[in-house]
Amino acid sequence: MWRIKGFTLLESLVVLAITAFLLLGLSGGVKQTFASVEEQLFFLSFEHLYRDTQKLSALSKQEMTLILDNEKISNGIETLDLPENIKLGKDMTLHFDQTGGNSSLAKLNFQTPKKTVEYQLYIGSGQYKKTENERLHSP
Repeated sequence: MWRIKGFTLLESLVVLAITAFLLLGLSGGVKQTFASVEEQLFFLSFEHLYRDTQKLSALSKQEMTLILDNEKISNGIETLDLPENIKLGKDMTLHFDQTGGNSSLAKLNFQTPKKTVEYQLYIGSGQYKKTENERLHSP
């Protein structure tokens, strides 16, 4: 006859505590990774929306407007929601002329928990320069 050994209640609680600790430790890293990927996807989507608005205005030969506020970015056709951890420096409205050119030298600032992302717009061409600066944390 085989004798089956089982866990005692104390051993079961120790295993449960260790498992819970490991899961909680891993979930923090997963959340940070998810937030980082979400930020990168947002900036890629924003750049895509900016270029799409520029192309639409040139192709349709109509002026278009890109509206940026702390909740969403929209050109009237497509809307992009801002993630909770990304804040827009200030609300703005960008106008594209019939050739797709931008009519301002505006700077768009986005704040994330770890960095500031700035888009310097160039007048006429509709092009931009993107710079990322690490934010200094207060001790």
